[in-house]
Amino acid sequence: MDREKIRKIVSKHRHEKAAIFAILHELQEEDKQLDMDSLKYTAQLLKVSFANVYGLATFYSAFSTSKKGETEIRVCDGISCHMKGSGEVTEALKSFLKLQIGETTWNEKYSLEEVHCLGLCSIGPNASFNTKVYPRLNKEHILNIIKEKIGDSK
Repeated sequence: MDREKIRKIVSKHRHEKAAIFAILHELQEEDKQLDMDSLKYTAQLLKVSFANVYGLATFYSAFSTSKKGETEIRVCDGISCHMKGSGEVTEALKSFLKLQIGETTWNEKYSLEEVHCLGLCSIGPNASFNTKVYPRLNKEHILNIIKEKIGDSK
């Protein structure tokens, strides 16, 4: 990411170390990832260790050090969703998108993730497309949703 963009985001937060999560979220929103150069420069601007910034960026699942697609598809694989069949939902998406978990399509339009919980355990299995969550999924339902959303534009 361009250093000037990073500088503007960090400056917006008055170089406050306490704002590191907000800064990382904004950096990722801008570039769809947190690349190593951006993390190093952010650490430098905040006057904290790179290990601190990198540790936060790699520990929390909300952050990614690899490029994400315009549409991030997340399938819940928490215990409740898993018991209700999230595995078949994941497999249907992997097959349709021709992706593995953690990958992004060649055109950077879609990425596929597996998450531990989307917070809707009683109506699982669930998947989200960016911020919209779809409950009570099965293989047929997720395929209908994905075909409606993206058709053959993978």
